[in-house]
Amino acid sequence: MPRKVAAGPVDPVRSSAVELFFDLVFIFTLGRLSATLVEEPSLLADAQAVIFLLAFWWIWYNTNLATDSLDCERPTVQILIICVMLGSLLMSINVPDAFGDQGFVFVSAYLGIHLGRTLVMALYLRGTPAWRRPVRGVVWYLMSATVWFAGAAASGGEARVLLWACALAIDYSGPVLGWPVPWLGRARANEWHLSGEHLNERYRQFIILALGETILATGNFYRLSTRDLADTTAFLLTFWTVVFLWWTYFYRTTSSLAVKIDTAVDPYRLNLRASYTHLVMVAGILLTGIGGELMLKEPDAQRSAGNVVAILVGPLTFLIGRMIFEIWVFGRLTRHCLAAVVACLILSPVAARLPPLAVGLLGAATITVVAIFDLTHRARIAGEVNPVSAGDAHRRHSA
Repeated sequence: MPRKVAAGPVDPVRSSAVELFFDLVFIFTLGRLSATLVEEPSLLADAQAVIFLLAFWWIWYNTNLATDSLDCERPTVQILIICVMLGSLLMSINVPDAFGDQGFVFVSAYLGIHLGRTLVMALYLRGTPAWRRPVRGVVWYLMSATVWFAGAAASGGEARVLLWACALAIDYSGPVLGWPVPWLGRARANEWHLSGEHLNERYRQFIILALGETILATGNFYRLSTRDLADTTAFLLTFWTVVFLWWTYFYRTTSSLAVKIDTAVDPYRLNLRASYTHLVMVAGILLTGIGGELMLKEPDAQRSAGNVVAILVGPLTFLIGRMIFEIWVFGRLTRHCLAAVVACLILSPVAARLPPLAVGLLGAATITVVAIFDLTHRARIAGEVNPVSAGDAHRRHSA
């Protein structure tokens, strides 16, 4: 089966304009999540933010799988993506209120997106070996829908968090288990024909989107501050950290992901691993922005363990996500990344006694050291690919 169902004269690799348009809603989404956590920091708010992030990522990830199979130049497919965008926007608007009186609106939008998209996929894929994919998806989303709506009907915030966490566990475990459905069985590798270049580009675009939103949010927070020396230092530390997060991702992390997906025996499972680990990296970027905003709020405050959780854990989470990504996808362990993670964990008790700016400096320094080692590794690999031996150089000199 070709990658694009009912394909026309479209580029099979590059992202389409409607996909980039669809991504815009997630700038608003990430902003809403970070603003909610900064305004009301608490364990319950943290748990709710995790629920929101998992729900939005699952929409983005599965929509990418749909656009990887469909021709995005067709008006009907574009309308589908725009409808997903509208539903995602409705969910984003109700981010702080979904655990209040807007729970049914949030759940209806979430399930409407998934069920609508999978039904359209079933229509487009009929007559191909892949038609079982969306049919299994419909069954699993109907199964999780009962738990989603039970959570929306729950009166307490803690009960809603617990039930929605169970619903997300069903959604996320479906592909891991192969979407088993009676009479259809489990999904098989030959049902998936993925484009590594397209999916790799989509991951890179979302990382850019998350980094950009973090810079915009931090810049806006700095604009509203007193802009004294402490505020300026906090702003520059956050900007510095975000820049080197970008560096470590684009100069090392996904350089061979496209080839790896294209040559994998089970490309869907490999892409699923890439998705889960990218989710961790996006969470790290989001936490880095939140830490920057908290530094701007109280740059000189002497805070306790909250310092570490809010500021240092952002780069740490990103590095953990990158490390797991490289192990799961490429089967390699980057030793300097592991060393940076271990160092952050060891220094966390010390950092808990430091003011926010000092903790921010520690996080920025950690990600910078990793970036420097990445650059050194890149230069060494480039030299090995096209080596110039001393003997060759001597012969040319003699000539």
